[in-house]
Amino acid sequence: MSLKVKILGGGLEIGRSGILVEFEGGRLLLDYGVMLSDGEPEFPSHVSPRELDAVILSHAHLDHSGGIPLLYITEQPKFISTRLTAEITELLIQDFIHLTGYYLPYESLELNTMMRALHPVFYGDELKIGRAKVTILNAGHIPGSMMTMIEADGKRILYTGDLNTIDTRLLRGASTKFPKLDALIIEGTYATVDHPDRMETEKNFITTVKEVVERGGIALVPAFSVGRSQEILCVLAAHKVKYPITLDGMARKASKIMLKYPKYFRSYKLLSRALEKAKWVSGWSDRKKACKKPGIIVSPAGMLKGGTSVFYMKKLARNEKNAVILVSYQIPGTPGHILLENGVFNFGKRVEKVKAEVKWFDFSSHSGRKDLLKIISKVKKDVKIIMVHSERESAEAFANEVKDSIGVEIMIPENEESIMI
Repeated sequence: MSLKVKILGGGLEIGRSGILVEFEGGRLLLDYGVMLSDGEPEFPSHVSPRELDAVILSHAHLDHSGGIPLLYITEQPKFISTRLTAEITELLIQDFIHLTGYYLPYESLELNTMMRALHPVFYGDELKIGRAKVTILNAGHIPGSMMTMIEADGKRILYTGDLNTIDTRLLRGASTKFPKLDALIIEGTYATVDHPDRMETEKNFITTVKEVVERGGIALVPAFSVGRSQEILCVLAAHKVKYPITLDGMARKASKIMLKYPKYFRSYKLLSRALEKAKWVSGWSDRKKACKKPGIIVSPAGMLKGGTSVFYMKKLARNEKNAVILVSYQIPGTPGHILLENGVFNFGKRVEKVKAEVKWFDFSSHSGRKDLLKIISKVKKDVKIIMVHSERESAEAFANEVKDSIGVEIMIPENEESIMI
């Protein structure tokens, strides 16, 4: 028997991930996200929830989770994820429902139905879903993220979701000691990018922060609520930074959730110490106070597209003693990207040159080119390798490199394309 993999979203694009795996007597959906561009939210291709045995979510980010409530309007398929992922997903989707300026085809009711259908799993768990055996593995991407291995019809496939193979302060890297596979569905966000050495990045980041605070300035670190904010706090704690640290925005709620689940973290002790050291903002008076004395402010949104980091930008960016330290990829067109490229920020009434120092550090939570090559070089040459979650130019360049250096063909399917395993 053959097993069929259909790409519903995330083919030659980054966003709205969705993969349908069909085998004799069963169908599993791996992720079902949303694409948030300047237009209406875009979801993966339609799938009938009635025909699904389960929806398996790799991690909480909206580009993987944001379409899942759509599947719970009339049906209640099993929803499989780690407990931590489920709770953070609920937080992110609830926020998405409340803040999006567009019509969404679901509401909190469907989100609640989805949460009631949860069958929680943890790394190393093996479960039977119909005729398939499903194994859960750590993906190392964000807290709670997982890879999914499916065995059905005599075939074994692995879906990485978003993965990171290096240890960070917050998380253990993904394990890449895979058993014999028939297919590997791998992400390629940074298929042509080599990340700098992590310890070197940390050292340079800490040096910059110290320079800013010691000259009497405030270091604003816009960071994603889930994963990046906590990672930055752990880096500061690991380097025993003594300056006042302020934590704001949705990172506070996400951190509270994480503290309930110690076993997901590389060092729960470091995480709890880092979160304890930070001053958690409880209102506007705390925000105003944080802007008056030298220190560090960690606040979403990571690309300055909203959240409390925008408030801090308007307060701090006109002072050359201060610094804006970006710690994540900045999507072209976002305020963070415009700041990096042109040194300007929209202060509301007008766009102005930013006087504060502007820096960027690569604290990526995705595997880069070298790590992806290492994974693929370990896999036998007869394994079908399918790259998703990657832009066309990047995916094609990586596929050519792999073919030339390792002698392995990589498939780069478009949305709606099916592959027989």
